[in-house]
Amino acid sequence: MKTRVARGALVAVVAGLSGAILLDLYLVVTEPFVAPGVTPILVMQWDASNLLGMAAYHGGWVTAWAGTLLHFCVSILWGALFVFAALRIRWLLNHAMWAGIILGIVAMTVMRGIIHLGHAVVHPFPSFWLFLYILAGHVIFFGIPVAAVATNLLRAKTVPRRV
Repeated sequence: MKTRVARGALVAVVAGLSGAILLDLYLVVTEPFVAPGVTPILVMQWDASNLLGMAAYHGGWVTAWAGTLLHFCVSILWGALFVFAALRIRWLLNHAMWAGIILGIVAMTVMRGIIHLGHAVVHPFPSFWLFLYILAGHVIFFGIPVAAVATNLLRAKTVPRRV
């Protein structure tokens, strides 16, 4: 039993980090083109504003790294929720792409639409295009990768070890 729990936890971490890294790269690279004036450091500080409020935007790289770490932690939690659900609902394991689409939509809706967490600056979607941009990021660069990584590792006989 301990081995199964440890394996599930490892899968959750790897899957969650995969989605977090891809989503962060997508946002850092593309958001300055979508939202004029937004810089990569502001993208990372936005998550830190959950805990620090407006001070996150004055902390330089320290708060940017803190925001990134916080985003990684939240993404690992989403990975854990997906692994927990996938071990109980076979459909999720058998339909990773659809499961990932659903995960991306749910994660975006909960994080952006319901919780708002403590973000110092939360804007409703000012346009339909910005909504689609954020939705695409959460589905393509978060939900689908998390589901793909998790289902592939859960189906594997063993989880690859660090080299």
